[in-house]
Amino acid sequence: MVGVAQQGATAQYGRGNRTPMPTPHGFLRVAPAILGLALATTPLPVLAQATVAGRVTVLERAGARTDDLENAVLWLEPLDAPRAAAPTATEIVMEARRFRPAVRVVPPGSQVRFANYDPFRHNVFSDAGPGRFDLGLYGRGQSRSANVDAAGVYPVFCNIHARMVAYLIAVPSRWFAQAGADGAYQIADVPAGRYRLHAWHDRGGEATREIAVAAGHLATDVQLDARGWRFVPHKNKYGQDYPPETRDRY
Repeated sequence: MVGVAQQGATAQYGRGNRTPMPTPHGFLRVAPAILGLALATTPLPVLAQATVAGRVTVLERAGARTDDLENAVLWLEPLDAPRAAAPTATEIVMEARRFRPAVRVVPPGSQVRFANYDPFRHNVFSDAGPGRFDLGLYGRGQSRSANVDAAGVYPVFCNIHARMVAYLIAVPSRWFAQAGADGAYQIADVPAGRYRLHAWHDRGGEATREIAVAAGHLATDVQLDARGWRFVPHKNKYGQDYPPETRDRY
């Protein structure tokens, strides 16, 4: 005899339920352990991922050497399905009249804290790039924060010490890296797809190229050109020259 479920009643089948399962030929009692095993062994899809790695070099004028390759930043702009990274909170310290690190990469919307480790005051500001901020004067042991809302390059200065300069690079991607002192870089866990590779250096400018990423390892070297770069003293936050005694090369 074929069983018929009563209207308005819902039968549950599976682990811990002894209700027989209806079939066209009657009821079939399924062992809960067997049903649970079948569900547990269902394979899940795995997305192919790759590592994009290589080395950055900078062309210099004759006789010049590159000693700041760690300032190079690389990131992948997805061309198929853009994915932005979540904002973060990070820090740059001021010590011995320098910003450390001199280059910091963050996603847009991040907050950057500037901590003063020097025994004198600093005035951190940025008046170029996609946004501006001025943190005012503050002394040793204090810190103040700036929000980096839009993607782009933010040059950061001190209004007292002309040689102090840093760069905040806000990249609209979750796949980015900063080169090492030897120029080597590595971007891991990159899903397969089409990307635009960006490479930036404070003296070498920015270069881009389109790449196709598949599972495995993709080696991509980048060369930037700093032969046309010339040092130009920046202005203070009022748009004026620094006093001569502080206008040293950073």
